[in-house]
Amino acid sequence: MLRDATIVDADAVAMLVLHEVERRQLRRLRRVTKEQLSQMLFVGYHQPDFRYGYPQARVYQNQGVAVGVAYGYPAATERALDNQWATLFERQQLTVPQQLVVTPRALPDEWYLDLLTVRNRSKGKTYQQKWFDEWLLGDAIHRARRSDLPAMGMDVRPGSSLAGLAAEFGFVATQRRHLDRQTYYHLRLKLG
Repeated sequence: MLRDATIVDADAVAMLVLHEVERRQLRRLRRVTKEQLSQMLFVGYHQPDFRYGYPQARVYQNQGVAVGVAYGYPAATERALDNQWATLFERQQLTVPQQLVVTPRALPDEWYLDLLTVRNRSKGKTYQQKWFDEWLLGDAIHRARRSDLPAMGMDVRPGSSLAGLAAEFGFVATQRRHLDRQTYYHLRLKLG
């Protein structure tokens, strides 16, 4: 079942985001332990104006547990969503990294899908013959269309399962980007 994320999903969603952030190997978070990052994501989840806060999230629930999450928002809100990182570092009594500011990734005319992930144990499972990540991506496209923006964008690593899924939905690569010293492709889907 797809639904808006709630405060109750904090534990499950924070763990999903933690695993995805670890997979991305962000340099600015290398000096943070897994426990500290987990705590920051858990606390940040409760902040409505945080990139990974619950208002930006939709979850796929299976047997009462959030097993997948998709984070997205209009490009105009992206800068405001990153303002919480410094506060989260300070709450953990950690030195704020110099390069903490996240470079905006969304193009000005986009609804941006920042993160889509499914718990490892739930990958390969289906509901009504659709994979959980298919449900989440289809829902994100629906949310993007309701925003009245002309396009939806996302950044994916070449060859990732999300890149393949996005191609099936009609996304096309428009740019090659280097984010945190890693290669990504910026994909776009025209919504009009």
